[in-house]
Amino acid sequence: MRTELYENKPKYKNKYTRGIFLLFGDAFSLLLSAVLVYGLLMPLISEYKSFPVEHTLITIGSVLAGLMIFRMYMVNWRYTSLNDLGRIILGITLGGGLSFGLSHSLIGMESYEAMFMTLALSNSVLTISGFRISKRMYLGLIKSQNKENRHAIIFGGESEGEQILRDILTNDNWNLTVHGIFDDRVMPGLLLHGVRVMGGKDEMIEYIKTCPVDQLIVAFPQYPKKDLKEIIDKVKTIRPNVDIKVLPSFHSLTDNPVGFEHVREISIEDVLGREPVTIDFQSIKDSITDKTVLVTGGGGSIGSELVRQCANLKPATLIALDIDETELFHIENEFKNTDIHVIPCVASITDSKKIDKVLERYQPEVIFHAAAYKHVPMMESFPGEAIKVNIGGTRLLASLACKHEVDKFIMVSTDKAVNPANVMGATKRVAEEICMAYNGTCITKFISVRFGNVLGSRGSVVPLFIKQIKDGGPVTITDPEMMRYFMTIPEAVLLVMQAGSLGKGGEVFVLDMGEPVKILDMAKELIRLHGLEPYRDIPITITGLRPGEKLFEELLNAEEGVIETEHEEIFKAICSRKLSSSMLEKRIDQLFNLLETDNKDAVRTLLKSIVPTYIYSESEKVKVNGIKKRTNVDDPLIAG
Repeated sequence: MRTELYENKPKYKNKYTRGIFLLFGDAFSLLLSAVLVYGLLMPLISEYKSFPVEHTLITIGSVLAGLMIFRMYMVNWRYTSLNDLGRIILGITLGGGLSFGLSHSLIGMESYEAMFMTLALSNSVLTISGFRISKRMYLGLIKSQNKENRHAIIFGGESEGEQILRDILTNDNWNLTVHGIFDDRVMPGLLLHGVRVMGGKDEMIEYIKTCPVDQLIVAFPQYPKKDLKEIIDKVKTIRPNVDIKVLPSFHSLTDNPVGFEHVREISIEDVLGREPVTIDFQSIKDSITDKTVLVTGGGGSIGSELVRQCANLKPATLIALDIDETELFHIENEFKNTDIHVIPCVASITDSKKIDKVLERYQPEVIFHAAAYKHVPMMESFPGEAIKVNIGGTRLLASLACKHEVDKFIMVSTDKAVNPANVMGATKRVAEEICMAYNGTCITKFISVRFGNVLGSRGSVVPLFIKQIKDGGPVTITDPEMMRYFMTIPEAVLLVMQAGSLGKGGEVFVLDMGEPVKILDMAKELIRLHGLEPYRDIPITITGLRPGEKLFEELLNAEEGVIETEHEEIFKAICSRKLSSSMLEKRIDQLFNLLETDNKDAVRTLLKSIVPTYIYSESEKVKVNGIKKRTNVDDPLIAG
């Protein structure tokens, strides 16, 4: 254990020691270049000349200064690239010009010294470049050959596959040896960093049949998910124990190159059949970079991802606000050793004095409002809490956003706000009404964005199913016909940011969630991804709909319809307001007065007066899309 901890310690005490090491290495390379040139010149000249010490020292100092100007002491030795070598040449050229000027003006320079310095500078391109690339060559060509590594192949041979292969070759910690690359887009027989391209997917399947493959890396983000699912099924049939890893469609807004650390285990979102969305990254950058951004619910699934993606865009100030101090600690700790500073703020969005102070102190230009109660069955039991947070919190934030002249206020809404059949959906619909009512009353542009379920969130069905599978089952489904729209958290967040950049104020945007997925099919696929068979290894049981649940969530056919926007995955809902702003305020005040009576039926009736499309029943039967389903309020909290 002590050895392991020792091996994992950083080699450099701080960020300056690496630069100092490279500085001495370059100085030695320059001195070596000068000595070699002097040795070559001596036999070629007629009279003896002493070693030009002063000219050499000026050359070394000038070149090191030139390399500093091109920031060559802030790079990683292991990952020296062609771009770095180009900057080395520029630094040597700049330093060389400086050295000639200094030598001529300070100590004089004759033809011998001029020829010596010219050759020394030319030769230093080789010595410094050789020193800088030496570690990468050692790791890629020598050390990797001395390891007993796992047998890996890569599916995808263009830029992403090439970068991942290069990362594997230069990093001895991955314990992998890549034996082949498979991609129809690349000519078979070509060598990529010494690894042969061996054909497309059919050739890959045949290779797996005959060779002991330990790991398959799918580095083909654009590959259709339905086809990817077919490949995974075939591979698992041939070699059930093969480790399959995949490079996600996208993971962040950074311009950093793809590496093996971005590859992850295959998961349900990789085979759901939804194709990657298109994102206009530049418009999102323009709306975030150098601005002060506040994210409410910053510790939650959506909020924390909003923080991550905003952080990548270098805002002037980034504040993560949440009532959950533990989650805020995690998100703050995530950025602890980076140059990104996330300001945590523990506060409730219903605390008027605290929120007012936060907005007064930081003066945010953009607010992403993701804080809300979202769990449908729980909010059926506690409608008052949903009203306090989802309605009261949104109204408070909206009023204070106007007071402090926030530029944009983007509220994260839900598909459950369409023809809501539960308190959670109805309260989020009222929150949308609040945003529309406040828009135009001040300089703040209020925008709402609806989308469906996100995979991997704390309220998602997927973590529950995975836990049930690991426990040996059964996997519980509320109804065999239940369907939901699904999207990955990064996709949802980037589209929310995209909609925010498009919004002019007053819109309710609707994200295209793709095709709905049957929950039963998702459960079966998750079981198979764990190397098991549904019903045989893991039982699946049907428990019945819970209070407030629908069989189908409505999204695009939203009540009065939608219209297209300039972005193909973002639509604008047609939402005619039923109440004037003053009447909306009056009804909300009445809601809060009713909360003191604890009369849930009266609360629901008043909610319906604000949201006429809200459907609820006081009986045990819940009408869902014209079908009556019996529910059991004692059912466990299973998802759907």
